[in-house]
Amino acid sequence: MRGRCVLLAILLLASCGEGPPVETSRPEPADPAVRERERAALVDFYESLGGPDWIQRDFWASPKPVGEWHGVYTDADGYVVRLKIYDNNLAGTLPASIGDLARLETLHLSFNQIAGPIPETIGRCKALRNLWLKGNKFTGVLPDSLTVLQHLEYIDVHVNELAGPLPTTWDTPALKILRAETNRISGTLPEQLFRQPRLAEVYLHNNELQGAIPDSIGECRTLKYLFLARNRLDGALPAGLAASPLLTDVRLNDNALIGEIPSSLAAAEALQVLRLDGNRLEGIVPAGLAERLSVFDASRNPGLRAR
Repeated sequence: MRGRCVLLAILLLASCGEGPPVETSRPEPADPAVRERERAALVDFYESLGGPDWIQRDFWASPKPVGEWHGVYTDADGYVVRLKIYDNNLAGTLPASIGDLARLETLHLSFNQIAGPIPETIGRCKALRNLWLKGNKFTGVLPDSLTVLQHLEYIDVHVNELAGPLPTTWDTPALKILRAETNRISGTLPEQLFRQPRLAEVYLHNNELQGAIPDSIGECRTLKYLFLARNRLDGALPAGLAASPLLTDVRLNDNALIGEIPSSLAAAEALQVLRLDGNRLEGIVPAGLAERLSVFDASRNPGLRAR
């Protein structure tokens, strides 16, 4: 009896125009040229990355609005703003036409089999905020065009096969997190990277970086986490390393760093973890440093001694 009453109530609401809303088609850009350009870019993406073999590929390359295709999200004007197709058996190379998605904010393609370079045309996606490409097989360098995007907040390309140096020019005022660990990135750490006004987390461990840690790190007042372990960094620890009031976790182990541990680190109030093991540091550990940290490891530095 209760079920029939519920059904009757639904029918009465529907007859008054107050029933459940009818799902409408997703909007598409009003400009036919824009609509065709974005659709063509997505079809190229599908064909370049083995679309027929994807685990989920609902409506891809169909006449339906692209906002109904699996993993494609559009804004109120019908422009593509997010591509979230992770762990879906994408294989092949990322096509240059990705740059035709003018309002793309998030590109999330992690845990696939994408190989080849990250195309330089990614820099045409001026609205890009999140680039999540971890766990693929990308090769080549991080594109220069990427590191001048004004809205970019998050770069995650860790566990790939990227090689060569990092871009020297960084003009990313919104950048908060850089994750590029476990690649084969070489060259030196760029000075400008640590001058980004909102940079909070840098993960570049398990690479082939060389040279000194730049002094500009002392200008990064927002830095919290600095992971540079297992590289080939040399030179002395920058005196300004402790200048950032938020610095919490520093891991520089298994490099070739020389010189003494700056005494200023003992006064870094936010610091909780400091790993310096496996370097060539010498001299005396600053007074009170080891006692006030949750984790302090300076082992495997033959010339370093406790006070």
